[in-house]
Amino acid sequence: MPFTADSARRGFRVPENGGPAALAESLRGRRHALLRTLTLAVASAVLTVSGAVGAIAPASAQENDLAQLREQNEAATEALEAATDEYVERQEAVEDAQGELVDVLHELQQTEVELRQMREPLAQLASTLYQQPGGGILAMLATGSLEEDLQTQSYAAKIAEDNQALIQDATDLREEQVQLASQAQELQTTTQLEQVELAAEVDELREQAEESTNQLMEELERLGLDPGTYMNQAECDPSRASDADGYPNGQLPQSALCALYDDKFLRADAAADFFELNMRYVEEYGENMCLTSAYRDLPNQYRVYREVPPGFAAVPGTSNHGLGQALDLGCGIQNYRSERWNWMDANGPDFGWVHPAWAKSSPFEPWHWEYTR
Repeated sequence: MPFTADSARRGFRVPENGGPAALAESLRGRRHALLRTLTLAVASAVLTVSGAVGAIAPASAQENDLAQLREQNEAATEALEAATDEYVERQEAVEDAQGELVDVLHELQQTEVELRQMREPLAQLASTLYQQPGGGILAMLATGSLEEDLQTQSYAAKIAEDNQALIQDATDLREEQVQLASQAQELQTTTQLEQVELAAEVDELREQAEESTNQLMEELERLGLDPGTYMNQAECDPSRASDADGYPNGQLPQSALCALYDDKFLRADAAADFFELNMRYVEEYGENMCLTSAYRDLPNQYRVYREVPPGFAAVPGTSNHGLGQALDLGCGIQNYRSERWNWMDANGPDFGWVHPAWAKSSPFEPWHWEYTR
């Protein structure tokens, strides 16, 4: 699959160097790259699902087509999950950019304060000169002895030098202020645009995923398959059966089991083959098999042992139900040599499910089936 959750999690970070301009360019570049990748991934999944829906019409090809549909739906789901992860990461990047904007605005305020502080001595000097219009600054200062006048003129020269420095600093600050204001505006525009486009991209991906899911659900309904059962089948990994190794009867770990439906469970490998058998059953009868019992943990084995007559339940800790390899079935299958019992007897072995010889006589349990693979 061209797009996975791992590729989405490579992450998006605000550049450490380069300032707001680099940040804006990086945001734009990653946004366009992500949009191209996710659009191709989800569009591919949706188109493939759409094609598969049209191909499911022949009933004889139902099992293979549904397996293909399941794989394609998983691909679409992974693409949507990856898009969601990327959306969260990019939202964090936008928040970082907003934080940088706050820093820039704070720096802008500081320059205003510094400019005001510089203006005060300049204003005082201008006010003093204004009050002595006749002789300028030398006339104002040359009012005592020669020594005092020379000292005063030295002070005046120093004031003039400081004045030029203040003017230059003020000019530099003003230029910096203009630059900061421009950067702040650029950051503000970029972050606002990112937020709008992020929301639009995820909405589009969500709509595509919902459309593909609706197509799949409609096809399942047309075929008489329960969506909940289908989802459990898609999530059941038969290799998880190995997690049961070394565990006592009736004490299997949850990781070794797969959910069926009606709150029933089986060991993962037995469940996977049961799902395939059930799909064939649905094709024939238009409904799931009726489950009356499946995996029984040790407490439930004791409960059943107390409730049924002696000889009709295995001693707790010895039942095949406690291994997750046995089913009790209803809705006609429990009736020996009925149409549905005969169907199960003919089709069950194709998937490892058989009616054991002992259940035909001692005790007689036509509803009981065991997994033998």
